Amino acid sequence: MDDLTQTISNLVGILLGLVGVVGVGYFIYGAYMYLTASGAPNQMERGKSAMMTALAGIVLALVAYGVVELVMNAVVGSPVDPTVPDPSGGDDGDG
Repeated sequence: MDDLTQTISNLVGILLGLVGVVGVGYFIYGAYMYLTASGAPNQMERGKSAMMTALAGIVLALVAYGVVELVMNAVVGSPVDPTVPDPSGGDDGDG
């Protein structure tokens, strides 16, 4: 089960990174269109629309990541990331 959860976690991380790169690239493209519009209302609207679409896509990807993490935590019963310390105590380091 640990191999499956690690594989899913790796896949989600890769896809989230890819969506982030594409979203930021599309946002930069929209900003470029907006800034080089030279007052043309049609091109300004296209630039604003591209920027808003990119932001919506990035937010949607982050929400999807949160949903995947919630489902994984519910199925596995513990967080997927093993680097998060246990908040219940354990070894406090002064022994």
